[in-house]
Amino acid sequence: MAELALEMLNIRKEFPGIVALDDVSFSCRTGDIHALVGENGAGKSTLMKILAGVYHPDKGVIRLEGEAVRLNTPRDAQSMGIGIIYQEFNLLPWLSVAENILIGNLPKTRLGLVDWSRTFEAAQKALDRLEICLDLRDRVIDLSVAQQQLVEIAKVLSQHTHLSIIIMDEPSAVLAGHELEQLFDVIRTLKEQGVTIIYISHRLDEVFEIAEKVTVLQDGQVVGTDEVTNLNKSALIRMMVGRTLDETFPAPEGSVGEIFLKVENLSSSKMGLKDINFSMNKGEILGLAGLVGAGRSELAMVLFGVAPADSGEVWLDNQRISLVNPRKNIQLGMALVPENRKEQGLVLTQSVRSNTSLVVLDRLRDFFLLKEKREYEVVRKQVQEMNIRTPSLEQEVGYLSGGNQQKVALGKWLCSAPKLIIMDEPTRGIDVGAKAEIYQLMRELANKGTSIIMISSELPEIIGMSDRILVMSRGQIAGQLSRNEASEERILTLAIGETSVAACQPDEEMASEEEN
Repeated sequence: MAELALEMLNIRKEFPGIVALDDVSFSCRTGDIHALVGENGAGKSTLMKILAGVYHPDKGVIRLEGEAVRLNTPRDAQSMGIGIIYQEFNLLPWLSVAENILIGNLPKTRLGLVDWSRTFEAAQKALDRLEICLDLRDRVIDLSVAQQQLVEIAKVLSQHTHLSIIIMDEPSAVLAGHELEQLFDVIRTLKEQGVTIIYISHRLDEVFEIAEKVTVLQDGQVVGTDEVTNLNKSALIRMMVGRTLDETFPAPEGSVGEIFLKVENLSSSKMGLKDINFSMNKGEILGLAGLVGAGRSELAMVLFGVAPADSGEVWLDNQRISLVNPRKNIQLGMALVPENRKEQGLVLTQSVRSNTSLVVLDRLRDFFLLKEKREYEVVRKQVQEMNIRTPSLEQEVGYLSGGNQQKVALGKWLCSAPKLIIMDEPTRGIDVGAKAEIYQLMRELANKGTSIIMISSELPEIIGMSDRILVMSRGQIAGQLSRNEASEERILTLAIGETSVAACQPDEEMASEEEN
C-alpha cells in the first residue's frame, strides 16, 4: 500500500446561500491517478481550488504526506509541490512556447534583460520531462489545441522544483483520437516519476482507462470512493446521479424530410476551408466529425456569417442566405450554439433572464420599450421546459453549473423557434445527467422538423446521435457515413486523411434507405 500523498479531512465551504462542500474527506495515494467525478455543481472544482490555495475552507484539515498544512494562497500551494491545470488555458498566444512555459520566471541577465539561453534550456528541460517534442520558438497561437495543452502542463512543471501533486480539470475536453492518447502518455509519464494526479472529467470512459481510484461527489458531499476495477460505467453513473440513466441515445422517429440546407463550393482562405459541398434534410441530425483543427468550428462560423467566405453559396429552405450578415440569417431561422459558451455563447455577468431573451428582444419591444412582463413569461417558460436549475431568473449565469449554462446558451435560441441549429460541442464539460437531457431535447427537436448540425469530438456521441455523419480533414469534407455504416475506426480513418468519399448529398438513395 502506497503512502498517502494527500488527505483533506472534513472540509466545509459555504458561499452566500450555498453550501458548496459539506464535511468532505478526500485522500490520494502517492503516484496514483485518482479520478474525481460528479455532476455539475457537485463541488469538484471548489474542492480542488481549496487544495490549490484559491479558496479557504471554512472548516477542515489538509495534510500533505502526513503533515498538516495551511494553503492561504496559490503561491503557498505551489511552494508545497501542488500544481493545477484549469479547463480554460492560461496561455499568452502571441508569445513563444518557451516564454509561456517560463512566464513569470524568465531568467534574467545582470542587466535585467531576458537570458534567452537559460530560458530555452529550462523550457526544454520541462518538455524533456514530459517526453514530448515542440519547437520552443513557435508561437502558441500557431499550435494545435493538443499542443497548447502540453505547453500548459510543461508550464506547471517549470514552476515547481518538486511537483508532488498535479490537478487536471477537464484536460481532455477539447481532445480526441491520437491527441487524447498523447495526453494519456504524458499522464503516465508523470505517474512513473511519482507524481500524484487528480483527474477531473465528465468522460467516464477515460476514468476506466487512466485512473486507479475514483471518488464521487454529489451535492457537496462524498458519495463514495472505490478502486476503478471494482466498478463499471453503470454503477459509477448511479453513484453520480443517484439513479439509473438510459445509456442508449434516443432513436429517431420516422424518416427525415426534403432537402433543407444546401452548401455549394464553399471556401474560406482565412478559415482554411476548401470547396465544401454537402446538403442536409429537414429534421435530420447531421454529425460533423474530425480531429481538432480539421475545420469543423470554422465551417460553423462561415455558415452563420460571422467568418468570411471567399466563394460559394448556401441555400436554406430554398432561400439563399447571407455569408456576411448573421442578423439576416437569424431572421431566416438559423441559430448557432458556439463551442465556447463562456466567451461566445453567454454574457456571464448578466442574468438568466437577460441571456435567455437576448435573441428575441426585438419581438419583446413596444417601439423602444421592453415589455418586461412578456419577457418574464417567455423566459420562465423556457427555463421550465429545459429544466434549468437556477435560484431565480435574476441569477447571474456565471454562477450556474456548466450543464445549466449550456441549457441557457441553447434555450435563448429556442425562444426564436429556429429551423436550423448548429451545435458546436453541445455537451462539452457537462455531466452525464445533463447530457442525457440535451440528447433527448435534440431528438425531440429533430422529430418535430428542426434540422441540427452537431459538431462533437466525442465519437460515441457522434455515432449515437447522428442520422448521418460528415467527416472533415484539413479543411475539407473527407467523406460521409450513414448511421448504419458509422464506427469509430471508419471515422478516424477518414479524419486522418487516409481515404476520402466524394458523395455528401442526402439524395434519393438515402431516402430509400430511410424507407427501408
